[in-house]
Amino acid sequence: MKSKKWIILIAVFVCILSGCGKLDLLSQYNTDGIAYLSYTDIDTVCDTPELAQAGENLLHSMEEQLLLSFVVDSSIELTEELGKYDHLILVNSQWIKRFGEAERLESIEYSSLSTSMQKFLDAQMPIWTIDGSVLPDGVSLYQYRNGKLLAFPVNVTLDAARPIEATDPLIVLVEQPTQTLKARECLLPLTSSGNILFTDGMKLKEEFAENKLKDYGNVELLE
Repeated sequence: MKSKKWIILIAVFVCILSGCGKLDLLSQYNTDGIAYLSYTDIDTVCDTPELAQAGENLLHSMEEQLLLSFVVDSSIELTEELGKYDHLILVNSQWIKRFGEAERLESIEYSSLSTSMQKFLDAQMPIWTIDGSVLPDGVSLYQYRNGKLLAFPVNVTLDAARPIEATDPLIVLVEQPTQTLKARECLLPLTSSGNILFTDGMKLKEEFAENKLKDYGNVELLE
């Protein structure tokens, strides 16, 4: 009888450690129907002009269902640059509507950022933006105040990281990612790292089945 009790206790302990049931952070949010792209070879997709264009077309067709959330400091060390902020997060309006509260966004001026953060954005944003500017039309800076914002570091969908809840992040808000950010240099890599999701998994499957990328990946549901 004692051995059975120990087996039960061990099973419960393993369940807790593995995050089963309601312990997973995502279980607190509505993720029904959300899907993502899982690639077999994202490098070939990005390096082949025809495939990169196909990927861009796919993203354009899914603009209204696109969810962007990228914790930039999960891929590069930004401790000094962040200053008082806990994270630098690239998101779109759809993500805020789905997982945040727009009224918690407080607009901030670029000049209020630390010099080191300005230097980082001056160097990085032109690589990502279509027009090569730091803050093109449709891109704004905000603080997220008095609340927690769900956000995805790189490779959450690959089980190499876990979602987080930022408490005082610096937000780069992009209204329409496909109109503002480069597909090849920014958006397509972010689809491979789980930083771009889609609210309508069925529509994504339909679009993907008709796209040249169908031989280079799959559509998976977020679980």
